[in-house]
Amino acid sequence: MRPGRRVRHGPAMELTSVCSLRRVAAAAALAIAAVVAAGCGSNHDAASNPSSSAPAAHPTSTLDVQALDYSYRISGSPHAGLISMTFSNHGKYAHEMGVSKLKPGATLAQVTAALAAPDGEEAATKLIDDPDAEYPVPSIVGPGLSVTVVSHLDAGHYVVVCFLPGPDGMPHVAMGMIGEFTVDPAPSTLQPPHADGTVVLTDAGITLPAGFASGGTFAVRNTGTSEHDFSVARLKTAGTLEQYFGCVSGSFEKSTPVDSCPGTLAGGVEGLDPGATAYVTMHLASGQYGYVSTAGDGKDFAAGLHGEFAVA
Repeated sequence: MRPGRRVRHGPAMELTSVCSLRRVAAAAALAIAAVVAAGCGSNHDAASNPSSSAPAAHPTSTLDVQALDYSYRISGSPHAGLISMTFSNHGKYAHEMGVSKLKPGATLAQVTAALAAPDGEEAATKLIDDPDAEYPVPSIVGPGLSVTVVSHLDAGHYVVVCFLPGPDGMPHVAMGMIGEFTVDPAPSTLQPPHADGTVVLTDAGITLPAGFASGGTFAVRNTGTSEHDFSVARLKTAGTLEQYFGCVSGSFEKSTPVDSCPGTLAGGVEGLDPGATAYVTMHLASGQYGYVSTAGDGKDFAAGLHGEFAVA
């Protein structure tokens, strides 16, 4: 089971796979996470499993994931195809929406039990449809922030996990931050939203459209030959993008909160395959910002998929 998303941040040009760092940080806590998560059913609205009711004649296809310290509130009625996913952070710490699709018939309870087994992660991985898959879902957001992503998900049952380190070094999942949702096979009727511009991801860079700093809804299109993503962070000072994401990487290695780094993760979209397009709605407060693609074990950063901009 992939622990959360593949975030690749690191100091200088030697960016480190946080996926592997998370495995180290979370290994000792997996059994605890399983015990805590077993009682997390009350953290999720009944609508988090929309397949339990008859599909609507005209599915609106929405998913609302609210992050708390340390649980999720999940509601909505997502349908196969385009889904409008809003990820909002109501806690005091940054949180992520790490998504994995379960194999047919597998349940959150089984994942929880698997994590409690002696082989822990390996046992849980057997329940995941594709442990290496990335899904075009919202990326990490800091306290009080939210991001909406419209993108495609196939029908199936998914788990949501936050592996960010807590104040005491324990991953959020170990404190109960694990949830689930089902994408109904009834086709979505959601149409792509009007875009105020297009963020273009190539294998050599990221181009922001005019007016991005003013906020709105933007298409994010991967025109490259490999998977890319798009993450935005508010920086404390200009010219500190690399320093900030290096700190984020170090926080996983040291098991310290990313909130102690000199900036705030403001969202974006994960896992865009070549040729894929998602739509991101963001409204940014005034300040200095940086953007990156965190994919490719640091290769994207080294290739130039990063930059900064200011919001007046």
